[in-house]
Amino acid sequence: MSTLIVNQDTIFKAEPVQSTSLSDGEKTSVPRGEYGIATAEKVGNHYKITLDRAIADRKDWYVFEGHVLISSSGTLVINQDTVFKVKPVDSSQLSDTEKVSVSQRELAVKSFSEVGAHLKVELDNPIEGRTEWYVFQGHIDTLHIESYAPPQEEITPPPPPTAAPTPAPAPSGRLIRIAGKGQLTTGTPIISGGNFTWGEATKDGQRLPENATITNNIIRMAQRMQEVRSRLGNRSITITSWYRPPAINRAVGGASRSTHIQGHGVDFVVAGLSPREVQRQLDPWWPGGLGYGSTFTHLDNRDFRARWNYGN
Repeated sequence: MSTLIVNQDTIFKAEPVQSTSLSDGEKTSVPRGEYGIATAEKVGNHYKITLDRAIADRKDWYVFEGHVLISSSGTLVINQDTVFKVKPVDSSQLSDTEKVSVSQRELAVKSFSEVGAHLKVELDNPIEGRTEWYVFQGHIDTLHIESYAPPQEEITPPPPPTAAPTPAPAPSGRLIRIAGKGQLTTGTPIISGGNFTWGEATKDGQRLPENATITNNIIRMAQRMQEVRSRLGNRSITITSWYRPPAINRAVGGASRSTHIQGHGVDFVVAGLSPREVQRQLDPWWPGGLGYGSTFTHLDNRDFRARWNYGN
């Protein structure tokens, strides 16, 4: 998941040959700009690319190397005309020199952070002489950020799938106190009748939420995880990591902005399905964050669509 930077108007081609030797159906003109790509492979003096989004009903194209650059940064997809701002406030509060109109497009980004309803982004290429801008989250469709180191959580293989759903056992386990909920057991379902327990969310009671806000985030994510389970054929899901207090998150090498700290990031494996297949099924449907790991899948309940690869 990288970005193709087209530095002049060019032609995407079905074959790595001179465009004059191709029919109109085998080529398409492409303006200067930035395009999200899944893969890029050098073929002679061309790149063979696979686009995130099809152009002229195709995702696979060749493009002359002299007209493009490949950036391994993330891709910020702007799904409607918006305003980039120097401060995370309503654009009406800013002078003309403190904002710039940006049309629907894709841009390469080095980093991002959430600031209320905005994202603070650092662009690969400056706009109006600046690389750091704020943009309203509601105008962002997809943000690809690559190469997060996978957290060093121990992953236990899931049990084999059962032929029929097993009735949930009565709450059991040791007593714990959950902020905003009071005393319950590690075997208590997070939501009534649900399949996910407080023990799974808290590493068997070792990672208790620090406040009721985090507790509520865990509850909302448990509701979404029930939808995930249903979507995947009610297969057994093994949670490998859910809530992490900041100190634990640092210890396992989690990202500094990890949604695990907020209680709505979940790493898991699914009985009978490879992580790749889980990700394939969930990607078109899941509206928040989805992290692609080779041994696990990450989901979180952020307010915008985000996709990235873990470096494993």
